[in-house]
This record gives sequence, structure tokens and C-alpha cells, in this order.
Amino acid sequence: MPPIPKKYYPEAESVCYYSDLLWQKAFVEGNGGNVTLKISEFLIVATPTLYSKKGLTVDDLTIIDKNGVQLYGENIVTSEISSHLSVYKANPSAQSVIHSHPPYTCSYAYTDHFPTQLLSPEAIIWIGDMIFAPYSLPGSDELASQVETLSRGKNVLVLQNHGLLTWGESIRDAYWRTEIVETHCKISHLIDSRKAVPRQFSYKQLTQLLELKKRFFK
Repeated sequence: MPPIPKKYYPEAESVCYYSDLLWQKAFVEGNGGNVTLKISEFLIVATPTLYSKKGLTVDDLTIIDKNGVQLYGENIVTSEISSHLSVYKANPSAQSVIHSHPPYTCSYAYTDHFPTQLLSPEAIIWIGDMIFAPYSLPGSDELASQVETLSRGKNVLVLQNHGLLTWGESIRDAYWRTEIVETHCKISHLIDSRKAVPRQFSYKQLTQLLELKKRFFK
């Protein structure tokens, strides 16, 4: 495949930056995780398969069309691209999708014990509903179909025995959701370990937060 054209470097460099940030935060390991960002309605820049997210360069990345056909890049696009395409199909406003393996989130994804109800303003505003998808083989058509169905109208999807999918109207928003989900799961873990009872928002407080969310995400 031909190399990525220089006119697409800004988007590609953003993918490199946030991929490295995932690695720095220990949200991915080995060759785990993948990141995509829309360049246009028809083109998507994506991380390659079997690459660490540490220190990726533009030359490492790939560009595909909206159907998953690779157009640019010497490496092969991530083997889990079908899940990303499913999110984009189900959520037309999404501009970026991030798949990661944050440890506290995975500690719940790998068990039948779910984290406590959302407890912070950030979680209410940025996460919304925290949906868990039954396990399917990574990269499979079955997983892609599940993701398309369960992700519609949501912001995050926890994949059982696998990891986390987040998305947003920018790559920054998708990444922030990764951080916020992981922080929520870490706090839930600490509450569980103390056998404490979490303090819930009142109906009035929750209503106020949802109104605030509407101002941020119109």
C-alpha cells in the first residue's frame, strides 16, 4: 500500500499521541488496544495490528475507507477494525473510537460483579449508561454485530473478558471517556474493598446533572 499522504498527517499524529498516552497510563499492554479517527465521512486513520501503542509514528499507521478497505499504510490495519466500524455505523456523530484494556475496568469485565452505580458528576456527564456486552471472539462478525446493536446512542461499551470501547465527537472525548470509566471502576473497587455503601445522587441532584450534560452535548 502507498504511504499515508502528508495532508492526513494531522489526524495521524493525533492517533499516535493518544495511542502513546494509552500506553503511558497502562491502559494497554503488548500489542493490545486500537485507535481510529475519522478523517472524513469516507476515510478513517487506524492503528496497525500486532503493534505496541508506545511510540507509534505516522508511517506505522493505516488509512481505510468506511467499508474497512485499506488504502494507505505498509502495515495491516488492526484486526478489530470491524468493531470500530460498527460503532461509527450505529453512532453517526462519533469521530473517534478507542479500544483499551484498563485494569480496573477489566477487573469487572472479567467477572460477573459489575461496578457500582455512577457516583461522580464526570461519570454521569461523560459515561451515561455503562453497558456490558457478552463475550465474543475479538475481531469476529459476532462481536461486530453485538457492538453495532449495543453501542447505539451510548458512549461506552464494556466487552466481557476483553476490554473497553469508548467513542466521541473527537479523539480527545473518546480518550477522556476511557480515563473516566477507569477512574469510576477504580473507585468502585475501593468502595467494594471497604465493604462500604456508596452515596447515591438524589433525584434532584441527578436531574440537575442531566440538564448540565445537555448543555455540554447538544
